[in-house]
Amino acid sequence: MPEDLESIDTLVERFQAGVDRGEIFAQIYSQYYFAVHRFFIRHGFPEEESRELTQDTFLRVFSALESFRGESRFETWLFSVAIRVRWNALRARHSEKRSGLEQSLDSDPAREGGPTLEIVDPGPDPESQAIRTKQISALRYALQGFPEQMRRCCKLRYEDGLKYQEIATVMNISLAAVKAHLHQARKRLQEKLGGAEEP
Repeated sequence: MPEDLESIDTLVERFQAGVDRGEIFAQIYSQYYFAVHRFFIRHGFPEEESRELTQDTFLRVFSALESFRGESRFETWLFSVAIRVRWNALRARHSEKRSGLEQSLDSDPAREGGPTLEIVDPGPDPESQAIRTKQISALRYALQGFPEQMRRCCKLRYEDGLKYQEIATVMNISLAAVKAHLHQARKRLQEKLGGAEEP
């Protein structure tokens, strides 16, 4: 972060004190928009939907920021909101699929003035989700005792799916530091997990 920008903790404190909330939130939004937007892109949402989900995330953050207690880092809290928005969007996709119209593959509704056939991505299946949950639990357990910054890098990379540059932006550290933390974490994880596959 450039030196002339305030720290996120200061921005949150000023927001919660009611000082120039619109201006403060605009700074938070511009600082984290790209990382949140990329989070949705990385999870397979198309560009337009990713923009909408990013907007939804920041609307929720704006509504809840006054009650943010700082029990976790702001970035962790922000991405927990984005993860909830992502799951809500996936659930909505499942609902749309279940309530979809049956349609003959022999007809062409677009020519007949009806709705066009749209195939909805069902998202992760229950088995894949169960495997992913188990991997995340194993990762969290293995990360116990790691330095805090290294743990945060791993969470953002392996749980939230962020790229190295996005992690650097979110954590306000250099790209080289992200690479170093993840490299050291991988070595330690291989020792701890005995070569088990990373999530």
